[in-house]
Amino acid sequence: MMTRDKLRAALTRMEEALAETRRNIAGVERRMRDHAEGEAIRRRPKARHYHRRMSRWTGADEAEYQRILEVLAGVTFAELARLDRKAERQDRAIEALRRKYGVNAPRPRIVAD
Repeated sequence: MMTRDKLRAALTRMEEALAETRRNIAGVERRMRDHAEGEAIRRRPKARHYHRRMSRWTGADEAEYQRILEVLAGVTFAELARLDRKAERQDRAIEALRRKYGVNAPRPRIVAD
């Protein structure tokens, strides 16, 4: 049987680990989107410059971005799937510990960085 202090410390540590895993997932997805955007810009250079308030991103640019993003998603699928499974395991472990010791306090909100 865990004391309340040990339980609180364990839950805090587990929640921090889960938050770190979710930040890692978000980081991989952000890097993937940034890379796809940069690659689309590199592949489709613009010949004309428009007024600074006008977007130079065309439908063809968006289609190229989506194609590149699909390729990158296929490449990083294994890593994202692994991180998703890890986050699910961590979440289930936290819920199991909370159920076992009857912790009714709300779980902390996860703040995205």
